[in-house]
Amino acid sequence: MDTTRENVKDKVDDLANKAKRATDTTADAAKYVTDRGANAAQRAGEETGGVMHAVADKARDVASSVADMAGQAKDKVQHFASDTADTVGHAKDKVVDWASDAAHYTGDRISSATDEATTLIRRYPIASLCVGLGIGFMLARLTTAMCSNSRSSY
Repeated sequence: MDTTRENVKDKVDDLANKAKRATDTTADAAKYVTDRGANAAQRAGEETGGVMHAVADKARDVASSVADMAGQAKDKVQHFASDTADTVGHAKDKVVDWASDAAHYTGDRISSATDEATTLIRRYPIASLCVGLGIGFMLARLTTAMCSNSRSSY
């Protein structure tokens, strides 16, 4: 049960790390594009004057739009990672509950069978002793026969 819990936790952690890396990569790419666009626009504006200044302003606007879209993408990825982590957490809880219920049920059934056998042996002690001796005798004959067959096969 602990192994299953640890596996689910590791998978959730891996998914969260992947989402964070994707978010960071997207943000870095947006910043890079913004900086490059601004630098290119500034250089162009300095070289060509007023017309290029307008182009530089437009490039800054486009770079700003790209940065905004990258930020939105980052938010969506974080939201998706959070939702996925919640879903996996709920699934893990259900598996843990199911395993716990199965263990309790099995324990209860074994305890009930043991109690019934104890009651039967107490009620009929001589018959139980005879049955035990008979089963022991049959097992001894069976193992003796198996040992002699394995020796003759050499």
